Amino acid sequence: MTWKILSIAMLCCCSLPAWAADAWCSSRETPALTFAWQPKNQADPTLGSVQVKDASGTIVQVIENLENYHGDSELLRTSTDLNNDGCADLVVTYDLAAIGNESAKAFLYNPNTRQFDFSKALSDIGGLDLDPLDKRCVTGTWKGGEADMVSTRHCWSKGKLLIDSEHDVSARYNREGEFQCYLHVETHYRGGKKRKRTSCTQTF
Repeated sequence: MTWKILSIAMLCCCSLPAWAADAWCSSRETPALTFAWQPKNQADPTLGSVQVKDASGTIVQVIENLENYHGDSELLRTSTDLNNDGCADLVVTYDLAAIGNESAKAFLYNPNTRQFDFSKALSDIGGLDLDPLDKRCVTGTWKGGEADMVSTRHCWSKGKLLIDSEHDVSARYNREGEFQCYLHVETHYRGGKKRKRTSCTQTF
């Protein structure tokens, strides 16, 4: 009887997805990993590396040659699952412009190697964030000026991050320099094709 129960337990364990057995990808009170910013030198605390430690304090990964705009560990983003695989990822902000534009490097957690891998696709998105309406997607926002902004939406499909839609807003003026309207250009991408819609309104 004991052997049968053990066999069933082992079968259930083995049938779980790879990330389910990973403490970092599971809900728990005590974080399975902690992240520490290590400046290269005290003269410039924004240049350095991120040390990733397990629950015992052992260093399991060091991500080097990074820029950290905040220069500390507290503002490293470590709780957002950017590819909807059940595992939180790492985002390091390296620039934050006065206008609000944020540039960051994103690292996706790989449950097979238990390491964080650099994602160029995510890192190329300015103002990177998780789409609040769909966990399979992320959004980006970038300002070109006070009245000039582009927002994008990208979604995962078969392991690839593809652009889903883009919204461009810019102010339009007449020859005398008087404001006319805000030009909105909405572009949606489906099946390799894109559909564009424009409108000019008094609202940004």
